Amino acid sequence: MSKIPVRHITSLPFDISEAVKNGSALAGNDFTEEQLGIWFSQEQEAFYSGDAGNSGVDPWYAYMRYVNERLAFSLVERTGRSDGSMLVIGPGSGKEVDRFVRDNSNWKIHFIEASLNFKAELRTKFPKCVIVEPVISGDIALKRATQDVVCAFSVLHHIPNVAKVLAEVSRVAKPGALFFVREPCSSMGDWRYARSATPNERGISRSLLIDMAKRAGFEVASTPIPILLEPINKVLKKTIGFSAIPFGLLYAVDRLVSKLVSGHDYYWRDTWLKKIGPSSYFYVFRKRQPPPKLPGESAFGDPSSRT
Repeated sequence: MSKIPVRHITSLPFDISEAVKNGSALAGNDFTEEQLGIWFSQEQEAFYSGDAGNSGVDPWYAYMRYVNERLAFSLVERTGRSDGSMLVIGPGSGKEVDRFVRDNSNWKIHFIEASLNFKAELRTKFPKCVIVEPVISGDIALKRATQDVVCAFSVLHHIPNVAKVLAEVSRVAKPGALFFVREPCSSMGDWRYARSATPNERGISRSLLIDMAKRAGFEVASTPIPILLEPINKVLKKTIGFSAIPFGLLYAVDRLVSKLVSGHDYYWRDTWLKKIGPSSYFYVFRKRQPPPKLPGESAFGDPSSRT
């Protein structure tokens, strides 16, 4: 007997359009101000409450940080720059940038974090960093063309109006700035049923994320890398464990297997066959050029609301 969807607390639509199913549209991207506010309130503390510090000790999260080092921070450090300005969107406790901040003390780090609990942790761990308050509309309270690097590691799928946020990232990024994104590429299950995830998280299809980034003013700096294949995490935890395999070897296996299944990439995976596909991609975007300045626009991109 097939399961019958049961409505639960979420802002995601109960009726799934074909555009959402095929990954050409993103649920939540066209929400009204009222809908954005409800989504924000549902997501604000959801990860903090559900995680209970697990991401600080879970080996899969540690491996995610290893992936960041290989595909993002090593690239920044290879440029030889001793200083700069970096914006990190949704850093949580900040553990993903710990090492970079420690070894690059001349860089100015900005955090945008919604959770009050995580913001308290960030202020304690990174007293020299700047906390930028999130705005429900997606506006970023930073001046135009001020950021050399922007990082969004597994956070965009918690945000409704992704296209607006990408446009704001483009506005605050300098020409040539690097924008690192790590994101799930499927719906992350059928959200019409209760699940253990935060209320509104859903991935973004590879083609749609690239299209939105290009529309915002970014170019694809390198071919997106399929990575972090979730079945590997499940198998390791149920068998030999992570201590038996070095992250370097795990990374090689993950890259290979993720690439092998990447040709079978569906967004709405409602059959077992469709579930055989990549879990996430790592993207490296580069800012092409600043967006055209609108008449009367301030240095923040809005004549009235940003300071």
